[in-house]
This record gives sequence, C-alpha cells and structure tokens, in this order.
Amino acid sequence: MNLTKLENIIKGIRRYFPVSDTSINELAQHFMEQSLPKHHLLTRAGVKDNYVYFIEQGCSRTFLLINGKEVTNWFSKEGDITFSSNALYHRTPGFEYVQLLEDSLLYVIPIDTLNNLYQTNIEISNWSRVIHQEVLLKMQTLRLDRLSLSAKERYEKFLVENPDLFNRVNLGFIASYLGMTQQHLSTLRSDLRF
Repeated sequence: MNLTKLENIIKGIRRYFPVSDTSINELAQHFMEQSLPKHHLLTRAGVKDNYVYFIEQGCSRTFLLINGKEVTNWFSKEGDITFSSNALYHRTPGFEYVQLLEDSLLYVIPIDTLNNLYQTNIEISNWSRVIHQEVLLKMQTLRLDRLSLSAKERYEKFLVENPDLFNRVNLGFIASYLGMTQQHLSTLRSDLRF
C-alpha cells in the first residue's frame, strides 16, 4: 500500500510508539479502505464487530444508551483508532455504539489479523500496549475530572485539549461527554465569551 495515503494514521501511530516503516507496511498490507458517510454506525451495542477502524479523515464518537438516552463517552479523529471494546478484548458483542460525525475515510483491519500481528511484530504489539495504557489513563482522568472539577473547569479543559472538535462536533454530544446539559454548556460558552 502507498503509505502517503496513510499520513494521519502514521502520525497517530507514531504519537504513541516509534513504529518503523517496515512494521507500518506490514500492518497496512491488511488494511481495507472504506469511505463512509456522516452518521454511519461502525459498531452497535449487542452486536459483535470484527474490526478495528483507523481514521485517516473524519471523526467519530462513542456513545452508550442509558435509560434510552445517548451518553457520549469518547471522541476519535484523524490518526486515532476506534472499535468495540468487548469485540477487541473478548471477541464478544459490544455495549457501545461508534458513530461517524463526518464523512470519513477509514482503514479497517480484522481484529483476528491484528491479534496475529501482535504475536509476530513486537513494534505493533508495543504500539498497541502503549496506546491502550494511555487511553486507560485518559479515561481515569476523565472520571476524576467529573468528580473534582466544576462544569466550567471541565469545559475549559476540553477546549484546551480538543480545540478543533468544537467546530466539528454537535454541541449536545460535547455536553454529554462533559456530563452536563446542552443548555448549561451553551450558558458557559456565552459567559466565557465576555
């Protein structure tokens, strides 16, 4: 595969671990390109998914249905990966939905193929280990932030850490992610503009 088509994915991988071109080529030879429209659901709760999605262009959100209400718990964008946690870790149906928020260009790899690469390629295995431990730390931080920071502080921190998402993602999804109503987030935004 022509690696110039994977510029964002390669940057995303190397943000976590210095994977060589040789190993990236080995990974990329298993990629299937998919161009999918905004609103497409990559994964669904209760359905076993068989793929990991590498995002070259576009963004997505991961959400759960809690008492019939969508609760966003993650965003992914260029250079990131997204997947169903249960499918990847246990090969069982997932509990979450992954929805594209923009028309997106993805490169998809079967989970079983990726697991085989972990056994044969130490760089790919180490990249996966590091990215998953970083995500675990981020999830712990998000939980602590919800317990210890005010809504205004969570919003300000989100702006610093994700400046590009505010112009790309529905305000309601961001409010849900931050643990507040959309109306409260709109009020915070108005107050901070002055």
